[in-house]
Amino acid sequence: MDMTGAQEQRALEGPGFLTRIVQIREAGIVIAFVALCLYFWWQRPDVFLNPANLAVIMRFIATFGLLAIGQLLVIISGGIDLSVGSMTALTGVLFATLMMKGMGAIPPLGIAPSVVIVLIVAGLVGAWHGFCVTKLHIPPFIITLGTWLMARGLAAFMTQGYPIVFPSNHPFLWFGQGEIARIPIMFIVLVIVATLVFFLLNSTTLGRHIYAVGGNIEAARVSGIKVNRVRIFCFIVSSLMAGLVGLLLASRLGQGTPTVGAAYELWAIAATVIGGTSLFGGEGTVQGAILGAAIMGVMVNGMVLINLSSYLQDVVLGAVLVIAVTYDTWRRRRQLGQVRRK
Repeated sequence: MDMTGAQEQRALEGPGFLTRIVQIREAGIVIAFVALCLYFWWQRPDVFLNPANLAVIMRFIATFGLLAIGQLLVIISGGIDLSVGSMTALTGVLFATLMMKGMGAIPPLGIAPSVVIVLIVAGLVGAWHGFCVTKLHIPPFIITLGTWLMARGLAAFMTQGYPIVFPSNHPFLWFGQGEIARIPIMFIVLVIVATLVFFLLNSTTLGRHIYAVGGNIEAARVSGIKVNRVRIFCFIVSSLMAGLVGLLLASRLGQGTPTVGAAYELWAIAATVIGGTSLFGGEGTVQGAILGAAIMGVMVNGMVLINLSSYLQDVVLGAVLVIAVTYDTWRRRRQLGQVRRK
């Protein structure tokens, strides 16, 4: 009787501390991130934890994290955005072009007009994606793939394939190259944006609607949710994130170049899926996307540190993406099987 009573007491108390930790949604992602860091630290203990290298990693995380946040909203709502890598190149080139045309010298506004124009253009591209998906019923894959091609070509046409270089003392370079207490400005921007989107998804009616649209679009429509507006909003945010990354990368590199952002859409998708976002929609978290971006950032930096061939780096990216999508598909089918058995 005593043993039975003790067992009942433990059952009432619920799972232990370690069990609750393991059951946390992002626990496995954190473990994978720590293991990856330990591996590259073991390979290059003299470099990996160097403050300069940690700053590089944080800039990678900021780049992939901002794109992953935009991709997160689109995927949760049931879509996908393949244009973000090319949009990163186009917005960076557009900003550099505006600056070289003299718009960066408008007193007392400085670079603000150029930044606003670039973000407006990015937002309009996102609105175009949303319009085509919701009104013209074009699959997100197709319309964003078309933009991926057009944006990359337009960026190359605007520069004739050559980068537009900023003066070495240009104040704009501080945003991509500057640090506060050894924390890159780019990473601080990521933290601010992630906090805002976290609040949006978890504490607002719009956030609940985004999940509802991705979970069951017809049920969301019947319940009175403005489905088209929600989806258009998500595409706009994704393009705005690409525009913001384009600005930050132009500042970081000191130039607007049409070659930047190659395969960034794949890195962003991989980061969101690794972070637990379901490609089937209706499921995902900001913290998961950031952790996924952290894994990708450490991976990119670590592969360079161990001198892995750039060709093999693409192989690793492809393998990670396939594994992440396969796991997501398996997890989704397992969940559906459990629901049917109930």
